[in-house]
Amino acid sequence: GMSTQGASGLSIPRTYLRWKMEDKDAGWAGELTLDINNVKGGQEVSATAVSYTSTAIAGKLDFAIWPKYAYVDFTKIPGLSDLGVKLRVGQQKNYFGTVELWEYPLIEKTITDLRKVCSSADLGVALLGEIPEGYGQYELAIHNGSGYKLLDANVEKQYSASVMVLPLTGLMLRGSYMSNNSNAYGLTAKTKVATDVVVQYTYGPFQVLAEYVAQKDTVTSVGYMFFAKYDVFEWLQAAVRFDNWNPDTKVKNDETNLYIAGVNIKANENILVQLNYQFEQPMYGGYTQSKHVNTLMAQVKWGW
Repeated sequence: GMSTQGASGLSIPRTYLRWKMEDKDAGWAGELTLDINNVKGGQEVSATAVSYTSTAIAGKLDFAIWPKYAYVDFTKIPGLSDLGVKLRVGQQKNYFGTVELWEYPLIEKTITDLRKVCSSADLGVALLGEIPEGYGQYELAIHNGSGYKLLDANVEKQYSASVMVLPLTGLMLRGSYMSNNSNAYGLTAKTKVATDVVVQYTYGPFQVLAEYVAQKDTVTSVGYMFFAKYDVFEWLQAAVRFDNWNPDTKVKNDETNLYIAGVNIKANENILVQLNYQFEQPMYGGYTQSKHVNTLMAQVKWGW
């Protein structure tokens, strides 16, 4: 059985303003992307009182603006460039699992972003390298570990490493590792470690992907995502996805299943219409029907 939620709405949930700059001769390229969010009920803002005012700022606001990407690539550093490596400094993607590979063929975030294993972007420094002969790429990064909307308070940073291998035409394998000491300075260290494996195969108009992620902090969490898409025509794409997220492997019946089906309609080069049906099925207490969430979404992506 299914229950339905009564909420509906029209909104502009996200606006990206992007600028890209490059000087090949000087060996640098940069990107600035402003992420303008508009979420239901507004976004929570809270701050403790500071010395110059006794007022604590708290409440909700909307159309909040964050720099999602604000980085510079240095492509001609002696020694590194000879090895096919560039240095990226600033607010940038997290190189973990499918996080920075996910181009939203479905409206929902990828499982690692959705379940807060890591943020989609963060402030840091990274070495981005190419495996010779086009056989893949790798990333070594230090990020602040708190995500792109927050200043870091952690005693250490977030360290990550990812390796992607392209052994055969159409086949992609990726392994990622991340360690993040998320507690604030002066508190007992609280390290979160996560590993992720992705396998993707593309053949003509078909693409299938499987991802497995395991995270250990105070508890062990595991999740997996299966995704498939089919290009029916040049202008029409169909996609399906299934997630399972287990927040604590020692607790029974605490998993959540997520089923998504969608179509992408390319109206023209600049406009994409997305229609998605999403069904979230928590297993608390054994599939309690009142906690089922059915969502029908229509989204228009417009770029210029």
